[in-house]
Amino acid sequence: MAFLKKTQRTKNQGPAPKKKIQKATFEANKKKEVGVSDLTLLSKISNESINENLELRFKNALIYTYIGNVLISVNPFRDLGIYTESVLESYKNKNRLEQPPHVFAIAESMYYNLKAYNENQSVIISGESGAGKTEAAKRIMQYIASVSGANENENIGKIKDMVLATNPLLESFGCAKTLRNNNSSRHGKYLEIKFNEQHAPVAGNITNYLLEKQRVVQQLKGERNFHIFYQFTKGCSEKYRQMYGVQGPDQYVYTATCIDAETIDDVKDWQDTLEAMKVIGITESEQDEIFRVLAAILWIGNISFIENDEGNASIKDSSVIDFVAYLLQVDNQSLTTALVERIMETNHGMRRGSVYHVPLNIVQASAVRDALAKAIYSNLFDWIVARVNISLGSKGTADDSLKTIGILDIYGFEIFEKNSFEQLCINYVNEKLQQIFIQLTLKSEQEEYAAEQIEWTPIKYFDNKIVCDLIEARRPPGIFAAMNDSVATAHADSSAADQAFAQRLNLFASNPHFANRQNKFVIKHYAGDVTYDVLGISDKNKDQLQKDLVELMGTTSNNFVKTIFPAEVNKDNKRRPPTAGDKIIKSANELVEKLSKTKPSYIRTIKPNQTKRPEDYDQAQVLHQVKYLGLQENVRIRRAGFAYRQTFDKFVERFYLLSPACSYAGDYTWQGSELDAVKEILKATRIPQTEYQIGTTKVFIKTPETIFALENMRDKYWHNMAARIQRAFRRRLQRKIDAITKIQRAIKEYRHGNKFEQLRDYGTANVLRYRKERRSMSLLGYRSFMGDYLVCNGVKTKGAFIKRQVGIKEPVLFSLGGEMLFTKFGRSAVRLKKTFMLTMQNLYIITANNVNNQVTYGIEFTIPVGSIKSVSLTNLQDDWLSINLDSATHPDFLINCVFKTELITHLKKINSNLTINIASTIEYNKKPRKIHVVKSTYDETAPKLSDKYKSSTIYVRKGHPANSNSKSKPTKKKMGHITHNKPSRDVHSARTYEKPMSSSGATKAAAPPPQKMAQQAASTAYTSTKKAPAPKPKVEVRKAPAPTPKPKVEVRKAPAPHPHVQQQEAKKAPAPQPMQVETKFNNASIPPPPPPPAAKPTLPKYKALYAFNGSGNNPNELLLALNEVVYLKQTDPSGWSLVENEAGKVGWAPTAYIGPVVDEPVQKAPIVNKPAQAEPVAANSGADFSTGLASALAARANKLRQDVDEDEEDDDDDW
Repeated sequence: MAFLKKTQRTKNQGPAPKKKIQKATFEANKKKEVGVSDLTLLSKISNESINENLELRFKNALIYTYIGNVLISVNPFRDLGIYTESVLESYKNKNRLEQPPHVFAIAESMYYNLKAYNENQSVIISGESGAGKTEAAKRIMQYIASVSGANENENIGKIKDMVLATNPLLESFGCAKTLRNNNSSRHGKYLEIKFNEQHAPVAGNITNYLLEKQRVVQQLKGERNFHIFYQFTKGCSEKYRQMYGVQGPDQYVYTATCIDAETIDDVKDWQDTLEAMKVIGITESEQDEIFRVLAAILWIGNISFIENDEGNASIKDSSVIDFVAYLLQVDNQSLTTALVERIMETNHGMRRGSVYHVPLNIVQASAVRDALAKAIYSNLFDWIVARVNISLGSKGTADDSLKTIGILDIYGFEIFEKNSFEQLCINYVNEKLQQIFIQLTLKSEQEEYAAEQIEWTPIKYFDNKIVCDLIEARRPPGIFAAMNDSVATAHADSSAADQAFAQRLNLFASNPHFANRQNKFVIKHYAGDVTYDVLGISDKNKDQLQKDLVELMGTTSNNFVKTIFPAEVNKDNKRRPPTAGDKIIKSANELVEKLSKTKPSYIRTIKPNQTKRPEDYDQAQVLHQVKYLGLQENVRIRRAGFAYRQTFDKFVERFYLLSPACSYAGDYTWQGSELDAVKEILKATRIPQTEYQIGTTKVFIKTPETIFALENMRDKYWHNMAARIQRAFRRRLQRKIDAITKIQRAIKEYRHGNKFEQLRDYGTANVLRYRKERRSMSLLGYRSFMGDYLVCNGVKTKGAFIKRQVGIKEPVLFSLGGEMLFTKFGRSAVRLKKTFMLTMQNLYIITANNVNNQVTYGIEFTIPVGSIKSVSLTNLQDDWLSINLDSATHPDFLINCVFKTELITHLKKINSNLTINIASTIEYNKKPRKIHVVKSTYDETAPKLSDKYKSSTIYVRKGHPANSNSKSKPTKKKMGHITHNKPSRDVHSARTYEKPMSSSGATKAAAPPPQKMAQQAASTAYTSTKKAPAPKPKVEVRKAPAPTPKPKVEVRKAPAPHPHVQQQEAKKAPAPQPMQVETKFNNASIPPPPPPPAAKPTLPKYKALYAFNGSGNNPNELLLALNEVVYLKQTDPSGWSLVENEAGKVGWAPTAYIGPVVDEPVQKAPIVNKPAQAEPVAANSGADFSTGLASALAARANKLRQDVDEDEEDDDDDW
């Protein structure tokens, strides 16, 4: 059960004061989550999806994942740098959900619950060998020692140091290199750290379980003995080498199988072990005795036997026996006798019978030798644990005033090719831990739902109690009981005891989790089926040292050796001594009882591969662990009710931004209770009621998709706010820049005149000399010769891109797109699009090519300005001119340029010797030295804003007289439209900013502002055309049709957008389409009301096939809603189309997003209103969440998009 922090509140305190909701802040350093950090948030619950998520996080160096409050840890087999002091500090006083998953978060949760709720805590670390259980236990101890150090005194500091020192000490004596793990725990331990009322550690206690004694005398190939033997033989001082005859590990039978281990430095670890002994308080004399015993064990392994004449065992090298006797301080003859003979005694009722000395063969003698070594090491290990407990201040008695944090680090589940008594004991303990894990996990869920009064459906799960009973039960007898009976029946003969046990196994044939085999049996554990060998299992269960060896050790003159061996057993006691099975059952039940009295936390460790290599992830192996650890069942139990649960205050603090009723400009504005705030948030986000339940203190959300949707909406809130701020800042900055530009221009014009207008007048009067008819657009007062229309001298413009790509380094004086006449042999001439750039030295003709669906630009012709002899034009208003070269090898160029007068003017400025030929025809060298004549004539069917070229003839409409002068520049005093709109915009801005919850009536009544369209038009025009005056006379004409003066406001607002559209199009002087609109606009003296809607049907009608929210790269894009009707104005080969919507907005949209539409019959119109039923459908879609939630979120997204569009149009500073 997850406990959430409540600001140091304890059970003994009264109700906590109402917590103030903190202002939301943007998480600038928030990392993008890889996979899901909590498996309960998986969309699909399966072993495979869990495995995929763990692999994805593992490969991104994220080894920790939650299942609710259970931590999953995948061993990385490398140092990830995630246990530093800075990382540890980041988890102090933090809720589990405030930081990414980590073992420190589990430790912090335990320590917090100990302080806040005054309850004993424990952490159960489980997993197979090599999965990282010991490392997790060490990190928990590291964290607790760090956070519990406030205001510590000297004694508390010593306790903390000793607790940490137990790690290297017990690792040395209890861990070894195995095939699966270089530092595998070969024992189990339960460390209890005891805290006083100030929550400082004052004592501790360690309980030892299941030391693998067999490893002392035998290891598999590639495995090592316990670490301490290699540390001792490699790193001990010369003193010990002289006193105890210590040699290298390769000289001892017990350590020679494998000497070194990768990533382990035995010499360094030896120093750490000595330091740990010193910290714990083991004296130097005690250390000497410990190492004497270790040396004795190593030399016992070197005792070898040979067969004598009678076929019995005898000592091969008596010098080894003598040295072992010296180390153990026993008689050497007694030691020899105990190893090669067995004393048997017969009993006659209450009387003692005869005593027999039975000689042993080599196999039996070797077994006795190994039994002595195992007994000595086992007793030594128990003494070390007891000595550590003495130093930690624990005498084994419980003190009720002290609260504890327990850390359980025990064997993982084991399945080998040959499994015997040791594996049965280990797997039995793991079954008990799995049982308590399932029971307490489910119990905590049930308790939380009951306390919160939440309805939920219990989920089925496998209760492994039946497997535990199969092993430990007494009535009917379980496997351990059957084993004890066989030992009692044939105690003197191990093989007979095994056969008796094999016969008793038939009693379990009816158990579905048991299967009998010949001399083997199978138990179906939660982690998989395990086959156990019967051979030798009874003798291991008996676990009794021969009486001869016990009596031998009792004769030692060494007090330490006497201490580690128990006192002589009472011979008159007729009760059967407890077997190893009895001991493990008792220990396991005591452990379960201890854990049941604590509030447990869980860490499930996973080993990703058998190679022990970093970044190596074996999917099949991990999938097996996922299955037997029961992660899927754990997720289902956690998800049986709800995937997410949070207290009201935390939920509101996280998501109040999503409700306009609860927030404004990032501040929490709700004045009611937190419960009502939760309801408002869920209502505003349109979460179906089937997707959540509200308890007494928490809100529960059923599926992960819902919480993901809430988080996504919260993230978008910040992006939307940032976009509004940026947009407002850019507009404000642009207004300042525009104002400065206007002031500068006005000053320059006042002092020196406008150079662009002067250049225009020079070209018209001095270059053309009134010999060519004029176009309407060229007569406008705003028409100036700006030159670089593609902004080639800029940075992030199309012209600059083309200039860089073709390699032009010089400043560009004039740039524009146009056409060039291209003639193929035997075919009509075609007009090809080109780009013209003029510098002080050259005129470049640039062409665009499509290479691999990418447009590339290249220079087709480079014409030195000095080589241009003359320029020829017609005397009509067409845009054709020929570039006549002073060359006998190159033809001339016939091009079409809208701003031909400006181009010629720049050429004349550069080359004063240039001749301007204006006549009714154009003569140019179509081929070298071959003159071709192009004629011109009037044709009223020609395009209004262009011309028509066919068969060497230019057809064009009649233009203005050649002697027409350009109009004077407007004085800008007619600002009627802007003056009319600005007060309305300011009023709306004030209302929106001060009253976020006000009605939308004012917003709907206001006419759409023209700023957005004005900016789009200005991006392709000159700076001087940005603030063109509104056609005020036409606006006044529109108002005339109003029937009465009263509704005059309504009438003037309804047609307002249409003149604005025409006004915008009129501003685009250089483009062909605006000129057409301008011509029509100027020639119409009294337009019919309203003219723009009448013109719309002439454009093709399209609708949006998909919603287009914009790419974010171009302000000229037009956002489209699904099925929105638009009118197609222009299609570009690049895949974009210029479209106009019903409101008169013009912009670019992807061609693939729109399609032609056919008007539906009138009777089908009501079908459009059907989406109004989406909300009740979503509310009743508990079985199919995706449909209901998707509809609700789609509706909310559309509303948010509309709100954003309105905000963009309403006010520059609406943020």
